[in-house]
Amino acid sequence: MAYSYNIEEVPPDDMPCVEHDIRRAKKFLQKHSPESGDSLYDHLIEVLAKILAEKPRNAADIFEEYSRKVKEERFKTGTNHLRDLHVPPAQYENAKKLIKLFKDVQQIDEEDQGGLEEEEEDEGKKKKLNMLDLLFYFEQTDVGLPRGEMVVLNLSLRKLLVNARIENIRFWGKIFGNPKNYYVVEADLQAEELDKRLEKLTAEDEKKRQAEQVKAEEVVRAAQEAAARAEREATEDAGEEETEKEEKEEEGLKLVFPPLPTSSWKPPPEVPRENIGTGVNTKVYFVCNEPGLDKWIELPPVTPQQILIGRQIVRCCTGNLDTPIHTFPPFPGTERNYLRAQIARISAATLVSPIGFFTFGGEDEEEELTEEAEEGGTLSENPHYDPLPIKDLVDPSMSNWCHHAQYILKQGRTVWWDPGKGDDEVDVGEEEGFDEEEEEQPGKSQKEVGPPLLTPLSEDAIVDKIIPWTATQSSRVMPELSVALIKSNIWPGAFAFACGRRFANVYIGWGHKYNAYNYSPPSMPPVQDEYKIGPEIMEIQDPTFEQEEAYRIAHLPPPPPIAMGKNNINSIF
Repeated sequence: MAYSYNIEEVPPDDMPCVEHDIRRAKKFLQKHSPESGDSLYDHLIEVLAKILAEKPRNAADIFEEYSRKVKEERFKTGTNHLRDLHVPPAQYENAKKLIKLFKDVQQIDEEDQGGLEEEEEDEGKKKKLNMLDLLFYFEQTDVGLPRGEMVVLNLSLRKLLVNARIENIRFWGKIFGNPKNYYVVEADLQAEELDKRLEKLTAEDEKKRQAEQVKAEEVVRAAQEAAARAEREATEDAGEEETEKEEKEEEGLKLVFPPLPTSSWKPPPEVPRENIGTGVNTKVYFVCNEPGLDKWIELPPVTPQQILIGRQIVRCCTGNLDTPIHTFPPFPGTERNYLRAQIARISAATLVSPIGFFTFGGEDEEEELTEEAEEGGTLSENPHYDPLPIKDLVDPSMSNWCHHAQYILKQGRTVWWDPGKGDDEVDVGEEEGFDEEEEEQPGKSQKEVGPPLLTPLSEDAIVDKIIPWTATQSSRVMPELSVALIKSNIWPGAFAFACGRRFANVYIGWGHKYNAYNYSPPSMPPVQDEYKIGPEIMEIQDPTFEQEEAYRIAHLPPPPPIAMGKNNINSIF
């Protein structure tokens, strides 16, 4: 992040400068009093505005009286409604909210000290966050947020951890928007809360399935009734058609039009979303515009359709989660769904860690480890992790960093779903009888497999001749105390640092993927044919003169027979 400073050039002492003196005098008048919090500059503006509005005769004699009235009216209560009340500035209301936040966190600390034994038993859920520790490492690499924001964010997250049923909370990053930004927090649901939500989702899905089944039965019943009604009407009209047939033949020919076209297009099967706690919905995310001033709002689970459409559109956030999105292709949802889809894409591509920091349960057999990596098993910290030196972490080959987030397939899921089954079952290739030859048969969808977990960054693909990652070092003077930083060039704004046994990921950007060319929306699909191309609707080519002459000669009538008379008979003999 770049910063710019406007530095005034101070003239020498022997050279007078009126503009410089005016600026110094204005800054002196704008200093706020530690007792009242007001400045003399603002007070003089209010006094002069009141004098100009009332225009008294002897303004110079009653100037002090006007100054006293302005101060009294500023701090007067609302008992007298005949005078204008003083409207406090927005900073005053924000300060009241921040003071309440400090008091709430202080009360939480006192309660935590009283239940210290319970905290030791459940250390993972109620551990205290320290955003300033994260800021310390990121500041050394010129990445991060201002200290004031980090302090308020730290207090707000500690309050959120107590009020919400979550654990393993982490500051994900900040997404810029116009006019407001989003602060994003990542967390895990508690086991009880996760089971409760899964039960609720299964009940809703069952109700939806029953409603769709009832609707399908009604459609079939209506179609059967319509067919029976049409057959009955056809039999009734059969007699009338026979009687009217002779009249129609006498009147003339009847025009017969081809039947109306029927659409043969069928929508592809909708890819089901992954349940809460699995795949792209493993984590839950909370967002707010101003930490400490606004409430944290949980984002809904993401669906594969939202991820697929999110890959095709580019849109800046507005800071309002209910903002509709008008794009092509049409996005299924509002800005809260688009934001959740972008978070899932960024997390899958930029959550990295030093190689060896995570492991699959610490098993010894390499075959089991590779199977878990391909299937997306759960990761855990390696207790025997040996920190890598800084020179290895900043190696340009990026072979000492790896991805610890599951790869999102083209379907918008982390686990492939077979569309040929027609249900929500997922084909992971473990069923009996699965064979590669069956997968390659024509007419069947091929199973897609992404890279396994803990894949080194050196295997990332180069997009538009851009190297995916860049590594830097915070200090060359003292390399033993420096911090290794890597940044993503595919997703500008994604950073990760490592120093000893400490590492963290953060994203501070606009939520857009790098594009070497100017973005252009996808073109509209071609218009579907109204009729099938065939001889019934094709125009006949006009014949040439030679073809017409050949046709005329071929269809000439035969010559008349020769009459047999007496003269003709004598001539024959």
